[in-house]
Amino acid sequence: MKATTSENSIFPKGQQGSPDWFTGTVRVTPLLAKDKNNDFSIGNVVFEPGARTHWHTHPRGQVLLVMEGNGFYQEQGKPARSLKKGDVVNIPENTVHWHGASANSLLAHIAITNYKGSENVSWLKPVTDHEYSKVNE
Repeated sequence: MKATTSENSIFPKGQQGSPDWFTGTVRVTPLLAKDKNNDFSIGNVVFEPGARTHWHTHPRGQVLLVMEGNGFYQEQGKPARSLKKGDVVNIPENTVHWHGASANSLLAHIAITNYKGSENVSWLKPVTDHEYSKVNE
């Protein structure tokens, strides 16, 4: 069964994520922008089945709170970690990684992303279909 974006989400559907940063259909809803009180941003990110980020890093780390579905988180050179509703991922600063939905399920997560000055992410190359297929075996 292929799941699609939940109509029960408490957040708006969000805007399509840039193909410069994502493979597949990804919707991003900003929830809180960095401001004088908070040195981080918060967003809701929904990955349709098969969708994923490109490889990337965060200069001061990121936390993911999985809200719905199933997916993966993988650090470069390490095995992928399966994700499910209720999981929390604490991503260390400057760690090359990707995250996204499994081939047969959507993945929705809240991303809390820290800033270093005005920067919070450095985007790298796409996760190849071969790399992605291996974690779905």
